[in-house]
Amino acid sequence: MSIKVMSIVWAKAPIEGGGLLVLLALADNADDRGTAYPGIPYLASKARMSDRNVQRCLRQLADKGFIRITANAGPGGSNKYRIEVEKLNELPDDFVPLRDGKGGDNLSPPAKSHPVTNPVEGVTSEASGGDAHVTLTVIEPSEGTSQGAQAREGAISSDPAEDLPTAREVRRLFQKLVNNWPNFAGMSLDNAKREFDRLTADDQTAAVERRDAWIAVLRKQGKDHTPAPSTYIKERLWEAVPVVAAVSPERISAPPFGKAWMHHVLTCLAQPAGALPPPSAFLRTTLEAGGEPARRLMRDRTAAHGWPHVNRVYERAADGFAASVPSHEVAELPEMEALAVNSPAFDAWRVEFASKGWPWPKIPDAVQFVWFPKTHPTFGEYELRKTGGGSNV
Repeated sequence: MSIKVMSIVWAKAPIEGGGLLVLLALADNADDRGTAYPGIPYLASKARMSDRNVQRCLRQLADKGFIRITANAGPGGSNKYRIEVEKLNELPDDFVPLRDGKGGDNLSPPAKSHPVTNPVEGVTSEASGGDAHVTLTVIEPSEGTSQGAQAREGAISSDPAEDLPTAREVRRLFQKLVNNWPNFAGMSLDNAKREFDRLTADDQTAAVERRDAWIAVLRKQGKDHTPAPSTYIKERLWEAVPVVAAVSPERISAPPFGKAWMHHVLTCLAQPAGALPPPSAFLRTTLEAGGEPARRLMRDRTAAHGWPHVNRVYERAADGFAASVPSHEVAELPEMEALAVNSPAFDAWRVEFASKGWPWPKIPDAVQFVWFPKTHPTFGEYELRKTGGGSNV
């Protein structure tokens, strides 16, 4: 705890409500320089709010420049938070907190809900059983936050803190980097993991994406020896590989559970699953025993770990955020149909996902229709993608 930082926050921070509670919780965990490494559950407990609301407040505090967040830069892969003490100190002592004109706080989490009449994307009265407008209850966010999933279709967050990778995602990225590293089988990866955790999220991604190109350059130069992964990371050897300029495809915002959103999900799921983390001793016993329990466990593990991008899309959709998808996918949309949640056709898709070991999205209560292609149950168009094309992840 830093009494110094807490005093500055109390006296100077121009915020109220949830944002102030979270900032005080950070200060309670910080040193005198304002640096802290708390987990989200700790902050949620201190601020008396949910994990989701804490994350929203952290993103908005970072947007306003009151804190700086560095992903996975703390002990054990925790995020590093830095309260901008100098910036707060420069504010006048009599600073009046910013309010929204209604006595509310712009950093407070959403609290107000009301019923709205909301037309589901492209659903006609015939498709919805005579009523093209469905009365839904949605969360009404505070000013400056994203609207609900189907209340405003274009909603998508461009906040960089929104996309900070989780510790699990960082471990998977590291595993992708070191898999099949030349002449390194059986060697310790501890040093490499420590160096990898010190990188920013962008550097971690660049190190993984340019690894193969870097190895190819070594071979082209006639070098048989490949430096260890820790050396590659510490000396930032991937930067020796020239970045090939390329025109990124235009991307669009796909509303959650809509046509383009589901097409993107299925396109990604049609790619082979990624490597799964090693099972625990208990799970290994179940897998080695075989039979239906082993098959069920394998499907569950694949759904949980095989497609991290898809699971990330699901998490954002549950919070009302759209997915950013390549525009060419929209041009390739198959014939789609809107299925009522828990209808026989909807449940048939759920069974098909489970049989393939695919993760199934968590559908918010307010969502009453989800779009699916009419290719069910053959999945013909998506099956072809397993052997060609990219997942555009």
